[in-house]
Amino acid sequence: MALELPPSSIFSPSAPATISAIQTETTKYEKDLLMKMGTAPNDPITLGAMASYLSLQPNRYAETVEYFQRCLVNCCTGGDIRSDVDDSYKLVYSTYVSLYASFLCSCSNDDISDPSFVGDYKKSGSGSTSLLEKIDLLYRRSVEEHDNEPNPINDTPVFLHRNVKDYKKADQMYESFLDSHPEAASVWSKYGNFLKSVKKDVKAAEAAYLKGIKAGPTNVECLTAYAVFLHGTLQNYSKAEVYYSRAHEVDPFHVNNLSNYGLFLSEIKCDFEKSEEMYQRAMKIDPNHHNSIYNYAVLLDSGIKDKSKAEEYYTMCLEVNPNHCFCLYNLAILVEEVRGSTASGKSEAEALFIKAVQASHNDPMTIADYGRFLLVCLDDVERAKKELMKAIEIDGNCVVGNYNLGVVEYNAGKFSGALKYFGKVLKREGNHWESMRWSARCCVKEGRRKEAEKFYEMCRKNVPEEDRGGVNAEIEDFKKGGKGGGGKRRGSK
Repeated sequence: MALELPPSSIFSPSAPATISAIQTETTKYEKDLLMKMGTAPNDPITLGAMASYLSLQPNRYAETVEYFQRCLVNCCTGGDIRSDVDDSYKLVYSTYVSLYASFLCSCSNDDISDPSFVGDYKKSGSGSTSLLEKIDLLYRRSVEEHDNEPNPINDTPVFLHRNVKDYKKADQMYESFLDSHPEAASVWSKYGNFLKSVKKDVKAAEAAYLKGIKAGPTNVECLTAYAVFLHGTLQNYSKAEVYYSRAHEVDPFHVNNLSNYGLFLSEIKCDFEKSEEMYQRAMKIDPNHHNSIYNYAVLLDSGIKDKSKAEEYYTMCLEVNPNHCFCLYNLAILVEEVRGSTASGKSEAEALFIKAVQASHNDPMTIADYGRFLLVCLDDVERAKKELMKAIEIDGNCVVGNYNLGVVEYNAGKFSGALKYFGKVLKREGNHWESMRWSARCCVKEGRRKEAEKFYEMCRKNVPEEDRGGVNAEIEDFKKGGKGGGGKRRGSK
């Protein structure tokens, strides 16, 4: 039984389309599927199509799971896949079991714990199945029933390395599959991401991206993945722009490329106007694409300097993805800057910092900045020191962690210890003028005035214009025999 797929313009339009038009078409598509199920309620192809459609809609988790399960159940008889229609159910089963597993992988913990979510996928033991076990089983079945075909294999190794952390098996699966399917462009792209992020093999990653582009010269996923690699990893900006532009020419409605291209235009080209245009187009095509919303908020915050509008878009991003750690972190910083002088603002900012740390508990920068906030805004030295120590345990060279621990040590009268922390900062960032200034103060306290003079002169050469007056005054006081900065000071970024 053949089933018409939804118009391609719904997901990857080749011509301009408004959101209202897209919503009208998808609504019509859903109605058509419901009509088909009215006459054939157990047809697995229709059930699977409905599940796939619902998986793209926000907050319809329970319905999606229900339709996926009904699809898979109706592909089977007595535990085996039906073979009454020329093996077509084997293809249907393997396709939708893979899509079901991918859907479960994409769900956040909040989605899974939603009481409307059919089935209990969080607990394991005593007859129930954990989410990871469920997905693993689905992927295994997908590969078994659709051996070496690109569709199910696409996400299986991604699942293995992201969720199961079985890097060796994921690597073996990529290599085995690509040996027999070197034309699978999108798999080369995913393998490139794996080699870059997991194996940290930059040379092999680039080779994989290029093989993907050779296999699919107009594959937007491959083009934009390589552009991101050139932009973020190799910092080859001229070449990155060529590939962002090529991907955009192939598909000007590809949301991920619009978002990444917008980030490139903002960060590297400082073309805020064109960057804003990219983000707005991406959000028009997919209003729930949280990375586009987040990147636009960052542009408004740091580039355009519209704090009010930036806060609006950070909040929108968190409505779509409440655990977006970078969004929580940036919003915490924004609230601190805008309302951090009030008790309510401090409380609001701290709540966001705590959520950001919980969402990314191994990110040293987030933890260190929370420690800085505790020190600077709340004057809670003990809690600040605890968080700062956590950060440098993860990354011994964390600039914010070491700098603020240096301030804590200075305030406690432990000048030698403070100098060690500031030294780590200067080893990482040789022009960190604040660490030079604090190092000079430590040397003054220990009576090492020649060393202090050297640090002050280094500081004078690196201090930005807006802070030059205060630094010069401090240096002049030191030269007249004074104690330089002296006194108890608070940390900063």
